[in-house]
Amino acid sequence: MKALLLLLMVSVVFAAKQYDGEQVLRIHPEHEGHLEKLVRLERSEQLLDFWQGPTSLSRPVDVRVPKDLLREVKTMLENTGMEYMVLVDDLQQSISMARSRHTRSFGFNFDDYNNYYEIDCQLQDFEASYPSLASIFSIGTTYEGRDIRAIKVGAAGSNKPAVFLEGQLHARDWIVSATLMYNIKFLLEGYGSDNQTTSLMDQVDFYFIPVTNVDGYVYTHDVDRMWKKTRSDLVGSQCIGVDANRNWEHYGTGISTNPCSDEYLGSRAFSEPETVAVRDLVLTNSNNLKAYLSVHAYGQYWMSPYGWTTTLPPDYDEQKDLAERAVNAIYSVNGKTFNYGTTAETLGEASGSSCDWAYTVAGIKYSYAIKLRGGYYGFVLPADQIQPSAKEFFAGLLVVAEQVAAEY
Repeated sequence: MKALLLLLMVSVVFAAKQYDGEQVLRIHPEHEGHLEKLVRLERSEQLLDFWQGPTSLSRPVDVRVPKDLLREVKTMLENTGMEYMVLVDDLQQSISMARSRHTRSFGFNFDDYNNYYEIDCQLQDFEASYPSLASIFSIGTTYEGRDIRAIKVGAAGSNKPAVFLEGQLHARDWIVSATLMYNIKFLLEGYGSDNQTTSLMDQVDFYFIPVTNVDGYVYTHDVDRMWKKTRSDLVGSQCIGVDANRNWEHYGTGISTNPCSDEYLGSRAFSEPETVAVRDLVLTNSNNLKAYLSVHAYGQYWMSPYGWTTTLPPDYDEQKDLAERAVNAIYSVNGKTFNYGTTAETLGEASGSSCDWAYTVAGIKYSYAIKLRGGYYGFVLPADQIQPSAKEFFAGLLVVAEQVAAEY
C-alpha cells in the first residue's frame, strides 16, 4: 500500500506545473509616475503575477515574472529608473525547499504543510481527543463537491460570544491553514493547563475554517502551487475560478471584471458555493459572533474596514484600539511588526471582501483582514516558520478573545 501511495505522489509531482527559472522581483517605486506605470502593467499584462500590487510609495511591489519575460521586465525597470531586488531567485527551487526537510511520514505534521485530506483527518482527531471542547461539521460543499469543514472550539456553555476565523480564501496562502491548525491545538491543549486560555474558552467560543477554498487548495498541491482562485467553470470564458475575497458584496472600486484575472469578482456577489457557505454560517450565528478574522498571506498587516472607500467606519476608534493591542502582542512574541490601518489606506481600494461584508452586513464590529508573515519568501514561506507564525498570531487572537469576553 505504501508503495502505491508513493507512486501516486510521484506521479502528481511530475504532473504539477513547474516554475523553473521564474523570479519574484521586489520593486520600490519612488514617485507617482513609477506607481502609475506599475498599475498599468498590472492591469494589462496577465503573464505577470503581482503578489503585492502597486498601491502606495511606502509599500514595495512584489511580482512573479516568467523566465522568458525576465530580461524584458528588468530592462523596463532599469530604463524607467525603478530600483528592484530579486526576492526569489528561482521559484521552483523555493517551492521545493519550502516544505520540511525532515523525512515526512504519512499523516498530519504541525511543522509542515499538509494537504486538505490530512487537515481533515486532524480536525477529526481534535474532536475525538477533546470531545467536550471541539466539534467539527461541514458548512457546505465546494464547486467540485468537497466538504468545507469548520470546527467549533470552546468549553461547555450556552449563548456564548464567539470569534470567527475564516482561513485560506486564497488557495496559495499555505501558511494560513498551517497557522490556524496550530492555533486550534494551542487552545485545546491549553484548556486546563493555562489559566488565560482556560478562562477565555470558558467565556468565548471559537469557530475555525482552516481551508475555505478547498478546491483551490487541493489544486495547489496537485497541479499549480501558485493557484489563487476557486475552481468554478465560468460561463462564456475559457478561464477558471473567482477571487473568493472579491465575491462578497460590491460597493466600489478595486475589483476586476476580467474572468482571467486573479482578482476576478465573479458574475455576481456570492456566485461561489464557498462564499455562500461561509455567509450562511455567519448569518445563522450572527447574534453570537462578535469578532471576524479573515486570515491571509502575506505582508504582516492587521486591517479593519473599509476596503472599498477611504471613509472611516463608525466604529473605527474601537477597531483601531483593539488592533493596536493585538499587533503589540504579536510583536512581543518574535519581534515581528504588523502594521495597522484600514484595508483601503493600507493596500489600496478593493471591494467585495469578506471583512467588509462581515462588518457592514453581518454587523460584526471587530472585523479584520490579517496578512501573516512572508518576509523575503512571499507565498513560499519555509516550513520552519510555521510554528513562529502560529505563536505570534495566537498572541493576537487571545487579545481579540479577551476583548470579546470583556465587552459581551
